[in-house]
Parts: sequence; structure tokens; C-alpha cells
Amino acid sequence: MKQLLSEAVEETEKYGSLFSTYLILKKCNAEYDSLVKETEANYSFSVDDIILISLSYKELNKTQFFVISFLICDYLSSRYITQDCLFYFRWDKRIFIYSPRTEAHLLYLIKTGYAEGYKYFKLTEKGKVEAEAKKSLLSTMEKIKIDDMISCVLSKNRLSELKKYVRSYIFGK
Repeated sequence: MKQLLSEAVEETEKYGSLFSTYLILKKCNAEYDSLVKETEANYSFSVDDIILISLSYKELNKTQFFVISFLICDYLSSRYITQDCLFYFRWDKRIFIYSPRTEAHLLYLIKTGYAEGYKYFKLTEKGKVEAEAKKSLLSTMEKIKIDDMISCVLSKNRLSELKKYVRSYIFGK
């Protein structure tokens, strides 16, 4: 619980995301009984790590970025202890998977020189070095699985195709 409260403060002070702070506090309130019993988590992958891995393949528009970040976060969280990116779905929007926390961290990585972009995002050389270091922690099979997911996302030319792919990923249909 204390760790999440510290993360909430950091989201406001370092990343400037009041909405991320709100979502973390909402989670603390909803899951209070179980969270107070848990010990501090030592994250294998942080939100920043997920962003770096997501952008390490190709320059991405915002929709592709959020979809890929979500898929990588979901995949890695089933194998490692990952920081909660706070993704949620807005199926009626162009950016139908969204995370204010991920966006705030992306803007911070841009400000600190790890990434660049406004409508399309990519890593700088500094970011590429850091992303490769994070990817080296993954097994060959995990890298192949992530490569396959990213290839599927990048092969979708229409928003409707991308939404259909994500729905089938989530619901297994």
C-alpha cells in the first residue's frame, strides 16, 4: 500500500499526471484489504521499460503505441512482476486503449532524451541502448512472442482491423 501511495505522489510530482494519481488512489481504496497485507513489489519491468520495449521496433503513431504497450504489458505481467500501466478501453475512440500513466511517462522520456515525437514516436540512440538492455532480460521465446504481437499490430492497416485483433486477443475469439 505504501509503495502505491509513493507511486501516486511520484505520478504527480515527477510525471505531472493527476489522473494517474487518481487511478492509483482509486485502486488503493478498492483493494485496501489485500494491499495492506502485501509486501513491497520489486518490479522486473516498470512503465518506462514497457514503453522503451514498445518503441524499440519501429516509429509508431499514438494508437499503435498504446496497443503495443498494452499487449507487451499484458504479456510480461503474466511472467514477471510489472508496474501497473493503468490501461483502460474506450472502444468508441480512435485511441481505444489508453493509459494516462503511460502517456505521462512517454512525455517524460521525450523530455529526458530517451524518445522523440509528437504524432509519431520513436527512440533516440540513448533510448535504443536502454531498450536493448531491457530486452536482453527476456528469453528468446519471449522476444519471439513479442515480435509476433508487434508484427500483427503493424500489419493492421485499418482501425477496425486493429480493434478486432485486440478483442480477439483479450476475449480469445
